[in-house]
Amino acid sequence: MSGKARYLWRILFLWFLCVWAVNVHFAAPDGVVFTDVTKAAGIKFVHFNGGIGKKYLPETMGSGCAFLDFDSDGWQDILLLNGSDFAVPKRRPSTPALYRNNRDGTFSDVTRAAGLAVEMYAMGVTVGDYDNDGDDDIYITCLGPDHLFQNQGNGTFKDVTRAVGLGCADFGGSAAWLDYDRDGWLDLYVSNYVQWSPAADIYCTLDGKTKSYCTPESYKGISGRLYRSIKGSRFEDVTQKAGLYLPSQKGLGVCVTDINNDMWPDIIVANDTQPNNLFLNMKTDAGALPQ
Repeated sequence: MSGKARYLWRILFLWFLCVWAVNVHFAAPDGVVFTDVTKAAGIKFVHFNGGIGKKYLPETMGSGCAFLDFDSDGWQDILLLNGSDFAVPKRRPSTPALYRNNRDGTFSDVTRAAGLAVEMYAMGVTVGDYDNDGDDDIYITCLGPDHLFQNQGNGTFKDVTRAVGLGCADFGGSAAWLDYDRDGWLDLYVSNYVQWSPAADIYCTLDGKTKSYCTPESYKGISGRLYRSIKGSRFEDVTQKAGLYLPSQKGLGVCVTDINNDMWPDIIVANDTQPNNLFLNMKTDAGALPQ
């Protein structure tokens, strides 16, 4: 058995072990029951990975989602991200889905009316009020250029990505809003995954005959990005200035916390097949330095 085959079998075994442990150890106490109400709630979303039989790496990733109150009515709405077709020409359109809470246990699909019916291969999402106008804005990381959607305060969004200096074209994993310099304006950290594109796809195989999905080790990593807000009007890439440029990263998740209780936000990045990163905020003009 090849090294890659053994690697996959170990992962599969560990997955089954974890599922078994969760079911045994975290069994619901008496009286606590969860019921799948997806259909009854009117949510018809089905994720599309865009696969065309070439076993492209992004097909294995899935997409993120978010709860947000986009219309400020006090009820949580749902944003579900989607993939996009790899076929040329595309076989079908594919966009995120925004479901408005009807306040009665059901949701209505308002994606197109809200201005979010935009084709993209979406990966992660973070919600925050970057312009301090009291409304939830949305940043979506993508395979390709990311998107920042500004809440217009009337139930609709406007794509302002280029206008504010954003739109990282790398393979985005996830993102997080934070005020790393504590100036009262939300800054943005974007974790990126690996250097992949259809043109740069690598042929991997388990049996020497047919193509298989490659593991992340087959691709070079790519640094995450830190963007400093200039009073909510534009963003400046301060990744290198802040000491966060690490091209070996293969970021899939990011978390903001105050690890040392000094009232300054720190950053934790979860990498795939690479050591994770803890960035301790040094409270200087440079912002944060890796520790």
